[in-house]
Amino acid sequence: METVKQIPLRLEERLKLGTELRMPTSWEEFLEVLPKCEYQVEYYGGEIVSIMGQASDNHEKLALKIGALLLSILGEEDYAFFGSNLPIQATDSNKHYFNADCTVVKGQSEKVQVLPGVSATTNPTLLVEVLSPSTQQEDLSTKLNHYRAMPSVQQLLFIDSTAVKVTSYTRLPRQGGWLLKDFTEFEDRCPVLEQEGFRLSDLYRKVVFE
Repeated sequence: METVKQIPLRLEERLKLGTELRMPTSWEEFLEVLPKCEYQVEYYGGEIVSIMGQASDNHEKLALKIGALLLSILGEEDYAFFGSNLPIQATDSNKHYFNADCTVVKGQSEKVQVLPGVSATTNPTLLVEVLSPSTQQEDLSTKLNHYRAMPSVQQLLFIDSTAVKVTSYTRLPRQGGWLLKDFTEFEDRCPVLEQEGFRLSDLYRKVVFE
């Protein structure tokens, strides 16, 4: 991790730095940087965060496959499905701005204007992160905590790209907590929003681990 006093705006300059880059700053300063950056940045914990690394074939395969599986399970009648370019914003007093690998919204998407011409979704129902060596620690710690704090989120899926493993967090409204469950066998079926869900064999078919 590298902490800097100024975020580079050009992708060429960013690539010369480490995999993980952080800059402590205010929400207002983040909004000034956001439209000028040639690469994706997020904001949480009072920092601009950039985690970069070349996405592996497995990461890209799994991101596409989970989106297709969720679409087939939930359908488009009541749900909308989005990829990693969709901005997500938590609108509590401590503002956050994320990009998940896959986002599912039940019903109408609720938006907030971040900048002129830039809006972010505030009511995700299900969020998916495909884990890679460069992002795993951040996804399973800081981002996990922020995702769980969003009232609309009912389920989180973390998909390992280096082994057969899906970790599911499901909100338990009556208990006021979350159900954590790991799925590690091809025969396992991971439920999705209280529906039957998908088999890991379908998700990981033709995914080869080195």
